[in-house]
Amino acid sequence: MPVPTTELVIFDTTEAIRNDRSILRPAFEMVAKSNGIQMPAYVGTQIENPAKGYVFMNWDSLAHHQAMMASPSYATLLEALKPAYGGWSKMYHVIFNANPIALQQPVTEVLLLTIKNPSHRTEVFEILTKISDSTKKMLVFGPTLEDKNVIIVVGGWQSVGAHWQMVANPEPKAALERLYTLANKDHLFHSTLTPFKGK
Repeated sequence: MPVPTTELVIFDTTEAIRNDRSILRPAFEMVAKSNGIQMPAYVGTQIENPAKGYVFMNWDSLAHHQAMMASPSYATLLEALKPAYGGWSKMYHVIFNANPIALQQPVTEVLLLTIKNPSHRTEVFEILTKISDSTKKMLVFGPTLEDKNVIIVVGGWQSVGAHWQMVANPEPKAALERLYTLANKDHLFHSTLTPFKGK
């Protein structure tokens, strides 16, 4: 199965979504009818700060998502999202180096990096590839389609503690220290995601 184009939306949550994620079910039932969507969609609030939330959706391509956003039914979908969205939101698209199985794990790490100098891109990708391979692709990464200097990393963990324990080991610790000299760590948080099949 080819690696999908993953849509990530980071958004300000409402109290309603913090209390009950199922309020988004009607929205995902609409999305599920779209051409090129690969359900389930995943939704979660940030563990460190539940005022922020995440939506992950996998598409056959960016063009499929753009076609859905250009369709007449998109206004209805935005209405269905309103109870969950508290105002600010930002959308990204990324094609990861492997299928993002991290979304299915008990805890999902969400890391956004910005490469400081484009000349360091190769080394940044080499470091992330080594980490991805060492986790058997439980951690995946890719540049956003909006800005190739912004990298999205998602990692699957049994717990937040398991993540911090792993990165305290000498080898990953040294790799990450080098990585963070080459790229700004703009966002590093965790979420427990709920899948919505939408059928």
